Amino acid sequence: MKVHVGKQLEDAVRASEWSITALAQKLKLSRKTIYNYFENPDLDEFIVKRFENVLHVYILPVQNEALWSQKANHNKPDGSSENTAQYWKNKYLELLEKYTQLLEKMT
Repeated sequence: MKVHVGKQLEDAVRASEWSITALAQKLKLSRKTIYNYFENPDLDEFIVKRFENVLHVYILPVQNEALWSQKANHNKPDGSSENTAQYWKNKYLELLEKYTQLLEKMT
């Protein structure tokens, strides 16, 4: 059975002492981005690791990390993995994060 990574992330955040606002500030994300992550069943390992580092918990079992590694190995340089909507949604969220961070640096 496939694990909904966003749901696991949400459960870990809700179980922590962190508010969404404080967590967003710490990670330099918007609250909306965090809520979007909660809805995403296939979050990238990098995103989950950022939350794990702040929350000081393991969000997913080790077996799922192996699945991420396999998934990363199947991403071909020819871009064939770029055909999924989820890929582009994740790409958009990453760019939105970077843009938000740049705006914060400018102010």
